[in-house]
Amino acid sequence: MTKRQKEKERHIIALSPNRRPYGAKLTLLLEKRTSFNISGECTLLVTPEINLRIKPKNRRHVNGNDWDIFVEGFSTASEAEEVGLKVALGFLWTAIQGRYSVRLIYHTPLPCAVYHRTQSTALSSGWATLSMSVGIANVIGPLDSVIASNNKVDPRLLIALEIFAAARLETTERAKLVGLVSAIEPLVVQAKYDDDELTTLLANFKEQLNSSDLDPRLIASLSGRIDQLRVESVSRAIRRLVENSLPDDTQAVAIIEDAYNLRSKIIHEGSTDADLQEKSQKAEEIIRRIFELKISEYTRLA
Repeated sequence: MTKRQKEKERHIIALSPNRRPYGAKLTLLLEKRTSFNISGECTLLVTPEINLRIKPKNRRHVNGNDWDIFVEGFSTASEAEEVGLKVALGFLWTAIQGRYSVRLIYHTPLPCAVYHRTQSTALSSGWATLSMSVGIANVIGPLDSVIASNNKVDPRLLIALEIFAAARLETTERAKLVGLVSAIEPLVVQAKYDDDELTTLLANFKEQLNSSDLDPRLIASLSGRIDQLRVESVSRAIRRLVENSLPDDTQAVAIIEDAYNLRSKIIHEGSTDADLQEKSQKAEEIIRRIFELKISEYTRLA
């Protein structure tokens, strides 16, 4: 697409809302130390087909500043929702790459809200200039690669990045570690054991349990636990994910397992660790590398 065609596309989206009436909106909370040289509302043409507007809010939170993000230029609501999710994923990934923190702010099932630009209650569209600081320039590349992907957003990858990017906004090291380590869980797939001997053992155990004189409620609870034994544990699945993702890193599994065990102690015992910050930082870097592989797979054209 030539420069003239891109400009024409941009004007159609901005000035002819009836032709492409749908848009999606999401809100980001950026941590205080982020410094993007944006003076008022600005419009980016991230890809030839859409406009992306950034509108900094006047209100300030204790942890940082709000941005409203509008992505516009769609014929259907479903298209707007799909790209809105990609924009959410893209901004989360740019934050993780840039080592700054963001939090998606939403009170709906999905982090983006679809709207019709021609309705009287629609959010206004506008033009402004963007001063390209180094920070915002670094946002555009990763964001564009995510939006341009032909793949649909994997909800597990989206929530994993959402938890991870927000964890660094926590004010205590314990809460931060819990968030960072928990972010890896949505990416794991627990394998089902396919072993005839194990199946027979569990079936016999269940039969003995059902014929016992135990409280029926306890029997029902234990029966469910027996069924769970047919599937590998989350910790084992995490180990397999790390081994497959980073086969050349001999320390990765031990670091993640140590951090995951510490997370469990924090949650279930309220304990802590003298090396909490160091362990958190090591786990953060490994999980970031795993995310990089997952995003690379996602952005590969289908």
